[in-house]
Amino acid sequence: MVPEPVDGPNGAPNDESDLQVFDLTPAPTRPERIRRRPAAMAAVAILLVALVFVLLRTLGDASLFFYEVSEAVERRSELADSRFRVVGTPQPGLVEIDVDGEPAVVFTLCAGDVLADVAHLGDPAELFQPGVPVVLQGGWVAGPAPGVADLWSPAADGWHLRTDHMVVKHDNDYRGDGAELAPCGDQASIG
Repeated sequence: MVPEPVDGPNGAPNDESDLQVFDLTPAPTRPERIRRRPAAMAAVAILLVALVFVLLRTLGDASLFFYEVSEAVERRSELADSRFRVVGTPQPGLVEIDVDGEPAVVFTLCAGDVLADVAHLGDPAELFQPGVPVVLQGGWVAGPAPGVADLWSPAADGWHLRTDHMVVKHDNDYRGDGAELAPCGDQASIG
């Protein structure tokens, strides 16, 4: 350590007892390491993966096309490997069965004069009943629907919709007792 002289009140150096001592030894200069905690990094990575999954799932559901039964039947060949939403009116004659160990409801969906058989896996929506329009989410499957022989008036065209999501469309317009369903498809000639 080297003492540094300090000037007195008149600008003259003071005696040795008034000297200040400065430490001129250089301080060690090592960079400070930022410690990363593996658990925190793993939590951030899991959060990012979950966020990407939710985002892709949401965008995937939002990009599903929406068709009426007539259009879905018309475009069956191009929709054969796709998931889509379809709207129509269930006809009388629902069949409850098990498909691959899961409860299912089999019915005929109608829009205008076009019919499509449906095997809906899982429980149907709470207000589901014949004559009340539904929106279904699923895809085409080649072959008849399981239990189609027990339907009242099936499409029986060698294809069926296999769905797993159902929403009942409803409005404030309710039918009174004894109100008839509008005939649909081949049922118009039955009545």
